Order: sequence, then C-alpha cells, then structure tokens
Amino acid sequence: MFLNKSDRLAIVDFDGKKISHTDLVNTVKYYSDYVITEKTPKAFSIIMMENRKEWFYAFYSLWDSNLTPVAVDAMSNKNELEYFLNDSGAICIYVSNNTYEVAKEAILSTGRDIKIFNVDEIKIDKEKYEKIEKDERILSHPDMEDIAVMLYTSGTTGSPKGVMLTYGNIYNQILSIRTLEITWDDEQILAVLPFHHILPLMSANIYYMYHEHQYSVVLVEKLSSQEILKALSENDVTMLVLVPRVYKLFYKSIKSTIDSKWITRLIYAIAKKINNKAFSKKIFKKVHDKFGGKLRSMVVGGAKSDIEMIEFFNTLGFDYCEGYGLTETAPIISGNTNNHGYKIGTVGKPVNNIEVKAVDQELWVKGPIVMRGYFNKPEKTSEVLTDDGWFKTGDLVEVDDEGYITIVGRKNAMIVLSNGKNVDPETLEIKFMSSVNSIIKEVGIIGHNDKLASLIVIDRNEAKKLNILNINAYIKDTVEFYNGAVHNYEKILEYKITEDELPKTRIGKVRRFMLKDIYSGKSKVENKENVNEPNTEEYRILKDFIFKMKGVYPEGNKNLEVEFGLDSLDQVELLTFIENSFGLKISEEDFKDNLTLLGLSKYIEEKSSGFTETTDQWKEVIQNAPNKELKDGWLMLLIKPILFLLFKLYFRIDIKGSENIKNEQQIFIANHESFIDGLALSLLIPNESSEKTYTLAINWYFKNAFMKFFAKHSNILLLDINKNIKSTIENVSSALKQGKNVFIFPEGTRTKDGNLGEFKKIFAILSKELNIPVTCLKIDGAFEAYSRYDKFPKPKKLSVKYLGQIKPENMSYSEIVDTAFNMYLEDDK
Repeated sequence: MFLNKSDRLAIVDFDGKKISHTDLVNTVKYYSDYVITEKTPKAFSIIMMENRKEWFYAFYSLWDSNLTPVAVDAMSNKNELEYFLNDSGAICIYVSNNTYEVAKEAILSTGRDIKIFNVDEIKIDKEKYEKIEKDERILSHPDMEDIAVMLYTSGTTGSPKGVMLTYGNIYNQILSIRTLEITWDDEQILAVLPFHHILPLMSANIYYMYHEHQYSVVLVEKLSSQEILKALSENDVTMLVLVPRVYKLFYKSIKSTIDSKWITRLIYAIAKKINNKAFSKKIFKKVHDKFGGKLRSMVVGGAKSDIEMIEFFNTLGFDYCEGYGLTETAPIISGNTNNHGYKIGTVGKPVNNIEVKAVDQELWVKGPIVMRGYFNKPEKTSEVLTDDGWFKTGDLVEVDDEGYITIVGRKNAMIVLSNGKNVDPETLEIKFMSSVNSIIKEVGIIGHNDKLASLIVIDRNEAKKLNILNINAYIKDTVEFYNGAVHNYEKILEYKITEDELPKTRIGKVRRFMLKDIYSGKSKVENKENVNEPNTEEYRILKDFIFKMKGVYPEGNKNLEVEFGLDSLDQVELLTFIENSFGLKISEEDFKDNLTLLGLSKYIEEKSSGFTETTDQWKEVIQNAPNKELKDGWLMLLIKPILFLLFKLYFRIDIKGSENIKNEQQIFIANHESFIDGLALSLLIPNESSEKTYTLAINWYFKNAFMKFFAKHSNILLLDINKNIKSTIENVSSALKQGKNVFIFPEGTRTKDGNLGEFKKIFAILSKELNIPVTCLKIDGAFEAYSRYDKFPKPKKLSVKYLGQIKPENMSYSEIVDTAFNMYLEDDK
C-alpha cells in the first residue's frame, strides 16, 4: 500500500479547496478506471503539466494502472517533448490546457498513435464517482524492482538522459528522509518547485502522500514572493522546500528592514548571541507571522547557499536545512538538520542507509537509493555506475572527521587555470553576490583565455530607483571591489554586462555549458526579435554618430550604455549633438527611458522640428559654458604648514620637482592611490599656483558637515557621477575660462589594486578645447599607506613628484590621454 484513505488533509488547491486523503485515493481510482484507456503493463506514460491537484491524480493513477510515469517539464517545447516521446516510447501523455497544443504538435511529429489525456477536459461523472467511493480496493503501486518513475536530467550539461528510479529507490529514500528527523505529525509543505524535478517530486509529493505519513501539500500557481506569502498566510505551512535564489528574495527584504533601524539591528545582534529558537520566535514574531506563523523548516537544495543567509534565517528562529543530492539518488544523499547533525558551511551528514566515499576527491555513493541507470544509454550508465554499485556523483567534496560533507564544486564545472588552480565558479559567484545591491541580479563566471570572466546581469529599473545612472562605472567599481578582497586566482579579469537572465533549468540551476558561447557571442541567452531598421533620417544620423564615437554600429534594440559602453562623457557628447543638430534638449530621465537606438530615434522623430549638421560637440559644451561665480578658498593655504609637518613626521614624505611647476594656467592631473592623495600632492604645488587651483572631487566623500565645510573653503568642485556630468564639465570650463587651474584625477576613483587605471578623457577635452597645458604629477606609496581597504593610515613612506607637461597643440583627445598615461607607465619602469 502506498496511498490510503483518511480524513486527514492531503492537498490545498489554488483556490483554497481542501482535498482529503480519501478524496485523493478516490479520484486516483476514477482516473485509472475511467480516464486511462491504454494499459500496456509497465509502459512509459508522460506527465507534462504545471503543479496542480491533477498532477497527483495522474501520477498515482499511472501506478495504479501498472504504467510508469515520466515527469517532464511543462515548459518543454515541441522538439523537446518529441525527443522525450521518442526516447521513452511513451504510449500516452497527461496534459493541461496550457500544454495541450505543444503535445499535439509533438505527437504529430512522432507519427505514432499516442493518447492524450487533458485534465482540464476530464469531467467527473457523479454516478461513477459515488460507485468508486464505496470501492475499498487498495491502490496498486510498482514492485520493488520495477521502474517507478523516470525523470529527464541534464539541463546543466547537455543532452537529456532518462533517470530510471525503481520503487525500491523511492521506498528507501522515504526511509532516508526519516533519518533526518525533520518532519512531524502536523507537517504541511508549500509545493512551489515543479514536480518534474526529483527534489519537489519526492519532498512535496511522494514523501508527504505516503500512507504512513499522510501530511498535506499546499499548491501555488506562481513562483513569486507575493504568491508564496499569500499561501503561507492562508494555511498552516510548516515547511518550505525552495532553491537558494528564492530564499534570497526574502533574505534581502527582511534584512533591509532590520538594517534600517538601530534598534532592530541591536535586537538581531542580541538574538544571534543568545542563539535560542524560542527566544528568536518571540522577538521576531512579526517575521514569523509574515510566513504564516507555523513555519519551522526552510529546506534548500539545488545550489549552494550563502553562509550569511543561513545564519540569518537561523537567528530569526527558523531551521535552515541545506541538503544535497542528485536525481540519480532519488535525491537526498545528506542533510543538515538539528536532529541528524548540523554544521553550517556543509551539506550535513549522509543519510543512514547509504555508504559514501571520496575517490580522488569525487563523492561516490552506494546504497538502495541509487538509480537503476540511464534509459537506453548503457555507455552513459557505465560512466557513472561501477560494477559493484558505486555511483560517481561528479561532485568534488571534502568529508571531515565527523562525516560532514562540504561541496567543493561540480567536477565538470571546475575552471582549471594555467597555474594549476581549480576554481569553482559557483563559490565565487556567491562571494561576488554577497556584497552587491539589487542592481546586479546575478553573475555567471567562466574560464576564458586562461582567466576568469563573467556575465553580469543587471536590473536597469533597480538602478533607476537607486539613482545610479552610470551603470558601467558602478559595475566596474563593483568588480574591482570584489577583486580587491579575493586571491589573485579568484579575480574577475574580464566581464560583460547584460540585461538577459542567465539560462537555467526550471529549478534554477545555471546551464553552465551555455555560458561560454553567450559570452563570446556565439549564442544568446534568449532570442530577441529581429528588429527591422526604420528608414528614417533620425535613425541613420544617430547610428552614424554613435559609430564615430564608439567604432561600432549599434543594433536598434540594444541598450546603448550596457551593450556598447556608452559612458557618462559619451552620453554628454550624444545629448549635445542631439540638442545642436535637432534643436531638442532631452532631459536625463527621458534619455534613460529611451536608451536604445530605436527608442532615441523615435523620440527625436516625434519631438524634433528638423536637422542641422553640426560638429565638435565638446567645443559647443565648453565654449557655451555659463560663467559661474567662484569663491576662493582659504583653508588649504592656512593648514598647508601643518600638513607638511604631519606628512614629514608620519609618512616621511619626499617632494620632488616643485621648482618645475610654473606660475601659469594649467590643468594638473595625478594618479589616484588613496584618500590622502589630494593633501599630499598639494604640498608639491607652489602656493602661488595652489591658491588658484580648483580640485574636481566626487561628492559622496563630502556628505557630513565637516567635509562640506572643508570643500566649501578649499577650492573643491564637487562632481555627482550619477547626475548631470555636463553641468560638471561646464563648471570646470567656467573656472578655466576665468584663468584658474583645475586638478583632476583622470582615473576617476582610487586604485583597487595599486595599479594605474584607465584615464578618462575629460582632462584632455578641456586641455584641447581651451588650449591649456596638462601638468602631470605623481604620488607613490599611498596605496600601501592608506588603500581604500584600510580603516586608518599606516606610517609608510610617501613620495610626490613632477613628471612633466603636455602641450595640446596639434594633438587629439586620445593622443593627449595616451601621452599622459604613458608618462606614468614610463616612470614606473
């Protein structure tokens, strides 16, 4: 016996309708007696539909009819389903209205007579059902050695393989789960993940329906946090089984609320210190109520969880239970539970009815939960199953003295670098994502030309909400921050930004085998519609102008900033061109809302009154810059003697070449190593030049009252890199046109690794258009003394010096930039 009648609750449907275990058994009998017309013993029969109560009826009615269920993805396309039908030789298929058309097309392509049972078309005959209600026949189930279910794997590595799980595998997996001691008599689970995957099929269906348990399952229509929370609030759910990325949504939301107030941060810190579930459940009652008030266990599988997230949910009073397994092991091999053994950072101890061992660091498993093999693929089966029954999981592990298993990485996903280092991309992805905000949705790391590269998926709407308009600069900083915190072999040395989600299986595993082709442009994450280029003057003119700027013709529907690297200065140049050529001044907001060639050209077509040929956009910006009143600062000259004494005593500063700096108008530039660079370099500039020099600085360093006072009285021009770069250029131009000097750090930000960064061309534009020489200054030792990662400066030796001057006559912007950059490189030799 597998299912049995009782008045206990079995299923809660989408509409809240409650179905008892008696109702379940009766409806299964109805399906097997009156729906299934093909009953070739042990023949395969496909189930292809979304999670719903009929999924249960279909599955167990196939068992009762001596047929073997094959669970496939409800999102399968015609070609995929045709493959499953042909490979399995299925004689019938259960579908819903949502999957019927695909099934009909696929069956037509096979040329076989395959019966379709559409559950949305099944009408229960009241008379027949009443007859069944009186029937005490026990439902049939497969014998121990019979195939009980077949599931197709491989979304992450290549062509699908049919995993044959016997009834013995299923039964022994039930016994395995019991050894984890995670379920109780009142257990109710939310079925969110699709049943064609073994984890939800086993945990939210088979295990719960088994007659010795008779727990209940709540169904949800959509995998969204709103749907999940609604279902939790309306039921008595005690357990969730999800993948880490779904828990991450809750984690970010709750954590941001806790972090927003000092009192909640303090309460959380106290709860973490006390480490008592009962205490946490009381003080975080609002959180528990949000999850329905009954939730005990958060079970997770399918991917690694961030340790910080695990600790967070445990501190709130939940049991965050990370398990490990594969489809081929039905699935659970090990689990982290309080009663079986718990150690954060591991996937727990093995279940009690199996053996495990590490062979060349690969985990091998033996026991009654290991599959029969891959259907019709004896060669593939022999690759993973030894003659004496050991299954090679393909996962590299470490097993400690207590038996806890730590997953190092997937053997076929490991990136092997030329220095011999083996790098697990998933571990690095978790590390990278742990310190980013909601602008970055996900990251996929690959090996590319013997270095680590990544696809970084952004959310433009989140960037807009957070007022981050310069996404490229933000991503560059994020990558550099990550690189500054990891080993050299873990650094991301190349990346591409995209708005397309990484390819995944339905359960959320990244299809890593596709990432390299996506990165190299050989394939795309998703096929976007081919765009017919409009035959309009606006489209052609914009396309040609962007080509002149970036050296590449943009595609009409591609984001200009993300796909073609249109940085802040490029955007100013483009907006100026549009204003001068089309007589149309576009606001930043409208520009960001139309940041594709198609969108922008259409906007101009609708708003502009005509086109006038213009050139030299930067000359227009600089020459037309309005005159801004400047207040001469007095603070730097006042504190300069004190600074000199402090830098001499603490940093033993060495100053070289001050005598070469003439009292004439110039643009000072310097490399940027630390927060004290500006102060140190001011000691190099003679007073007569210093008093008329204005420094360009990013505004976020000058937020508090003291720093605002310092900026106001120290000749500092503040720059907001997320807003109106054009206004900043106009302010600097105004200062220069009034005969002042300006000081610019062309890298735009402090170095993350001590190396010289790319120079932005703003200083070269100003130099060229106003014919003002560029004076190159250099600081050494500041990164070692006070890098961006240090909380307090160290007494390391500093030196500042004059490198030389560049005259802009007969030079282009890029030539000025290259000459300056090479001057610093030559000095480093």
